[in-house]
Amino acid sequence: MTKPHSLLFALSLLLGSTLSTTAEVSFNRDSLVVPESAKVTVSAENYPGITNPNPRGGWYYKCANIVLAADGSLVASWQLSDNHVSLMSHIMVARSSDGGRTWGDYQSIAQADVWLDHSVYVVPQMSVLRDGRIVIISDWGKRHPGQSFPMLAHWQKPDRGMANFIFWSEDNGKTWTKPEKIDDVGGEPGYILEMSDGTLAYTRTSSNTTDLLKNPPLPWGDIYYRNEIVFSDDRGSTWGRPTWVSDSPFYGDCEVGLVELSPNHLLGVTRIGLGNGQFGHPSRLLYSDDGGRSWPRAELAPFYGQRPHIRKLQSGRYLVTYRNRWGTPGTRALVFDPQEDSGFQPNSWILDEERCELTSNQMTLRTEHGQRGAVTFNLYPAQDDQSRVEMEATLRVDSTATNGVTLSAGCWVHLANDRVYLGDRPETGFALDTKKWHDYRIVRENGSIRIDVDGRERLRADIADIWVRPVRFGNRAVSGPVEAKHGHVEPYSQNRSVSHWKNVSVKVDNATDYDIKWSWQSTQGYPDQFRRDRTVVLDYSYPGDCGYSSSTQLPDGRIVIVDYTTGGDLDSYSWGAEGRGTAPFVRAYHVTEADLVRP
Repeated sequence: MTKPHSLLFALSLLLGSTLSTTAEVSFNRDSLVVPESAKVTVSAENYPGITNPNPRGGWYYKCANIVLAADGSLVASWQLSDNHVSLMSHIMVARSSDGGRTWGDYQSIAQADVWLDHSVYVVPQMSVLRDGRIVIISDWGKRHPGQSFPMLAHWQKPDRGMANFIFWSEDNGKTWTKPEKIDDVGGEPGYILEMSDGTLAYTRTSSNTTDLLKNPPLPWGDIYYRNEIVFSDDRGSTWGRPTWVSDSPFYGDCEVGLVELSPNHLLGVTRIGLGNGQFGHPSRLLYSDDGGRSWPRAELAPFYGQRPHIRKLQSGRYLVTYRNRWGTPGTRALVFDPQEDSGFQPNSWILDEERCELTSNQMTLRTEHGQRGAVTFNLYPAQDDQSRVEMEATLRVDSTATNGVTLSAGCWVHLANDRVYLGDRPETGFALDTKKWHDYRIVRENGSIRIDVDGRERLRADIADIWVRPVRFGNRAVSGPVEAKHGHVEPYSQNRSVSHWKNVSVKVDNATDYDIKWSWQSTQGYPDQFRRDRTVVLDYSYPGDCGYSSSTQLPDGRIVIVDYTTGGDLDSYSWGAEGRGTAPFVRAYHVTEADLVRP
């Protein structure tokens, strides 16, 4: 494959570094958050005639969509089921005639379950066309009682089988056609895009195998995801001309959201499928200049999104909504211009922003045990063990537990109060008074790691058996087998610490993946300043219980976003049959563009 162009960008700074009289630096610490007063529940508690087979009770919601119908009403849709890994499924539709403040006219337009139909619907996506028709596309997969809810690559095998179906409404969502099969692929399709010339298109995901990934993540192993676009030249009557949007094992681009920038110029926003995003890759921005026939250009997005939905606003800027992953869990929104030069932007896991204190000459991290007290900054990962990673940092440690103060330059390095050592080989290390300021330089290359302190080499070791992809600093989350498989929680433990940081810089040289050169100093704000300045929190929820969002804009400029969420509950998760706690519901967020952009 062709190597993407190198990204040699420092941290983008959105605001100046004005100092206050208290020596606190005037950078935004907290992201914008949609207030509770702007949130409305779309889903109902019960639906007459529909029975929930889950003995735990309560409905499970996912895959929320919203469109503005030709008559001015709003139409929402979602998948209603018994839990995240559905045994039964309904494609639900609701309508609102007051701009989304109240909802009714609930109806199930399609149903499938494992007992009677030996199948379920998976990810319905809805769009409205210029002629007023509303269309829902959904994948459908075979599943019998006792069979697992498989990963996509297994579901698409002949012995299981998937397909995509579409449903049409010509009366503003009041009635719908029966399902019409349009392919035998399925693959969690994206919403249908209507281009300027009337061509319709959607994206779908499939899988392939590769031997290019070293130490590939489980349970995928040698399987990776790829994404293609499918077209209709006759207003949705027939579909064909499939073309690959992305086919790379180093990203596994999937769940691609489409938007037309201008006639013939398309943008696809991806979810990183490699390892379910656990290594910390940002989404990618894929560009086509020939109406989707080829996709020669790919750039890193300044956000980390799963199931991104993108639309053009009346202002000419673009709104993308997405499930945030890797990073602090929940649904996010960002208004941006695809042409702006954002460069590479870090992400972070921080549930309590007060744990990061920024002054004129340092950033202090005060972390506590567990995920609520954790702080981790994520940078661009190494492709494999042959990538060269160089990290420099100036810091001192007041106190720390085992996973409290760490640096990963493709190999975890832990700082104790009196020692520096390799996190996955604790016996390898050296004595050091880390309570004093030190300049650390870590270089990982050619299967070994070198650690310099204050310009002097202190450790050199072979790390062939303990190399990792993530490049991070702060607390370390140590995954167990359940977390690694499902990705619904970052298992922080033994991460209490107090540390002070003046600067961090990183260079990552990958063979076929992106190269990154990034640097930060405390005088420039927080390491993740772009996230704090630009992204908007819709809700906090575990990754499996939120996201898969959509948005529409009303003629008066108001924006309505919908997603599924637990409403900010981070004390429990309901992912899968082993889940517990609050089940998600469908929620609408009523905002304006001004609410999503700092003045």
